[in-house]
Amino acid sequence: MGRKGLWIALFASLAVNLFIVGALVGAGFAGLQLRPAAAAGGAGPHGPMARALAVLTPDERAAWRAGNPAFLQAYGPRMRQARQLHRQAMERFSQEPFPRAAILQDLAQARSLEQEARTAMDARFVDFAATLPPDERGRFAAALRPGRDPERDPQKWRPVLRRDRAQPLN
Repeated sequence: MGRKGLWIALFASLAVNLFIVGALVGAGFAGLQLRPAAAAGGAGPHGPMARALAVLTPDERAAWRAGNPAFLQAYGPRMRQARQLHRQAMERFSQEPFPRAAILQDLAQARSLEQEARTAMDARFVDFAATLPPDERGRFAAALRPGRDPERDPQKWRPVLRRDRAQPLN
């Protein structure tokens, strides 16, 4: 890179840095702040199954993961076929004449394949829970209960207006 290229790179870097600093200062003057994530290590597991697996001991998680390859071998192709059928159905929306029956047939077949895999996953989860000691099963069940995921609470990451620093616009 020649001398002229270095000057251009330096100027571009300076412009980007000024833009970032300006955005942060502007947000501060506007009274906006981003609330921190719940945990320093990240947002944590999402969804009831991931939360339930997170409460298990490392050995129990390893036992669950040991069954993953067989499950993926059995149901992975079905899920890929379901996704392909869904894409195919969406692509047919632009066809003339509109192939309503074919689209509905593809979507029904995709839903059937997805339901088959979900049913098998539910059975796998129940069978796995049966192998847990009662106290572990109780924590496992509590993590599976529906409800608001505290790690995905929008109030933890949503920009909020800090009333103490907000200034009226004149």
